[in-house]
Amino acid sequence: MDMNLYLVEWWAKERLLEIRNAVQREQLAESTRQRQPLRVALGLALISTGRKLEGRARRVDAQARTLPARS
Repeated sequence: MDMNLYLVEWWAKERLLEIRNAVQREQLAESTRQRQPLRVALGLALISTGRKLEGRARRVDAQARTLPARS
């Protein structure tokens, strides 16, 4: 059975309209979300950097303890 081209076009237009409406809703929701203040973002970045550096220092300390001492 052949599909009616008019019906296929109508379905496509309806689906595109649904997608466009969904995108508009997402854009509206995104525009109303508040961003973190700069001081909060900077503070979190500094904490993250400190934790990474601390992890590296712990690995170096652990390696130094496991290596045999040279005489």
